[in-house]
Amino acid sequence: MATAELEARTVHLTMADANEDISRPISKPALRWWLLLGVTVLLIGVGAAAWFYQIGVGLGVAGITHPVMWGVYITNFVFWVGIAHSGTLISAILYLFRSGWRTTINRAAEAMTIFAVMTAGLFPLIHLGRVWYFYWLMPYPSQRQIWPDFRSPLVLDVFAVGTYFTISLIFWYTGLIPDLAALRDKFSGMKSKVYGALSLGWTGTVNEWRHYRRAYLYMAGIATPLVLSVHSVVSWDFAMSIVPGWHSTIFAPYFVAGAIFSGIAMVITLMVPLRWAFGLEDYITEYHFENMAKLLLLTSLIVGYAYGAEYFLAWYSADPIEQESFLWRARGHYALPFWIMVFCNVVVPMSCWFRRIRRSIKALFVISIFVNIGMWYERFVIIASSLAHEFDPGGWGIYTPSWVEIAILVGSFAWFFFWFLIFTRTLPTISIAEVMAQYTSLGDTEGAIRRLRDAGHVDLQVWSPVPSEALEEAMDIHGSPVGRWALIGGVTGCVTGLLLTAGTSLGYPLVTQGKPIVSIPPFIVVMFELTILLTGIFALMAMLVHARRPKRDLSPHYRPEFSVDRFGVYVPAGQWDLSEIEELVRDTGAVDVETDS
Repeated sequence: MATAELEARTVHLTMADANEDISRPISKPALRWWLLLGVTVLLIGVGAAAWFYQIGVGLGVAGITHPVMWGVYITNFVFWVGIAHSGTLISAILYLFRSGWRTTINRAAEAMTIFAVMTAGLFPLIHLGRVWYFYWLMPYPSQRQIWPDFRSPLVLDVFAVGTYFTISLIFWYTGLIPDLAALRDKFSGMKSKVYGALSLGWTGTVNEWRHYRRAYLYMAGIATPLVLSVHSVVSWDFAMSIVPGWHSTIFAPYFVAGAIFSGIAMVITLMVPLRWAFGLEDYITEYHFENMAKLLLLTSLIVGYAYGAEYFLAWYSADPIEQESFLWRARGHYALPFWIMVFCNVVVPMSCWFRRIRRSIKALFVISIFVNIGMWYERFVIIASSLAHEFDPGGWGIYTPSWVEIAILVGSFAWFFFWFLIFTRTLPTISIAEVMAQYTSLGDTEGAIRRLRDAGHVDLQVWSPVPSEALEEAMDIHGSPVGRWALIGGVTGCVTGLLLTAGTSLGYPLVTQGKPIVSIPPFIVVMFELTILLTGIFALMAMLVHARRPKRDLSPHYRPEFSVDRFGVYVPAGQWDLSEIEELVRDTGAVDVETDS
């Protein structure tokens, strides 16, 4: 038998260059990294101290008071959920459209999604005051057999955000598996053991890649509608009320566009210093930033249109209360935040019409900061101004955040950047396998496999550092059962959602707001979220089972070079003459041949 290493032909940067450059930051951190990490830990401590003070003294230390009972905490929740949107959007939708420029920004964007949802999830707990009762939101019967009201948008939030976090985490981890294997082969000692455990024994065989490609495709497919659903559900926290300025049918697309807008801005904010600090200019180029700037401009136009549509609908409704609410928003107590919002979100991004601005890294970084500020103020204006100026003039009031809320706000940004800093020093910030695929030509590998199979050697084992449909065809491997398992998971989730919502509502009939006991429209949200959730989980499990992973021990014929820049082919000798196999393998262009006696 023989193991052959077939050299990969590359263009511009080699596969080995990409592997080395991207994994280089995972080494001994520089002093400035420790300083930044120390600052984030200090600010997290400030925010945590303010939260503990609030728990001990009571929610009254926050500025929340009648009539504005939602303030900075809910503003932060909506803001961070919005930030989380663009990561999965960039990765999933652009993957489905086979946009090559996503490969250098998708990993950091996906990480941003995970950390933003982790940050957003804190604020409903902080806003509860008595945080130890948070489990009341979970779908289980209390001691009096009372289930959460599945017709409430607040309960739907739990399903939407929880599903989004889980699927985003699965999607992110699935993409990381080949890169974790590359890090396992690059490092030694404890690092190699940790990355080896996380990579689940991945070696990059063609069989592994075929199941991986299908699972990743299905995850991208389910993540795309999930992105659109999550902020739609968040918007219904407001739109399903009768508060002037909230009760609007345009809130779902309005919130989704705003979420994508703010998420892209945060991606730019993170990628600019990341590119500079780790010397990734060859991989994250002006071309990538220009494409992000175009998306930023497009979503800015949509958000600006939504701002105008809100005022048009208020005027067209001929409702004096609605009209007064929007006029007060622009010229009342919250006029300054309103106009900061308009300037940052509508005026500043218009500079991206100019190609010179779109390709200026410094200019885009400044624009992204303005957009981040503007989008936070947008959420604040929507929440505070509407609640402060409702129907009854006798109930009007003014909300001003307290120092406790400001401290927790600062702590939340520190919490987010803390996890991102940890990410940059423990995992590749750019997808190694996907970037290497751009610099790869299969060279003689595909032809070698075909010649070996034509000669009667059909029981081959082939390793590749990158996914390749051509190698699957050369091996005569087609399809994967992962899709069937994903479908089973989806059907299971849908049925479970229906039984959970309708069954518990019939078992404990509770009439609220005159809604039917079995209210199909809100129940569809739970059914949809559980469909997406179980589809993703089943797809991941099916990929691992059919790829026969995890495995503790690697194949004795596997070489670390197969995760960097070499293709490997294992040819069992069987009844064949070993010298003939070796000669045939060398004729196919192998650069190294090993034989076992």
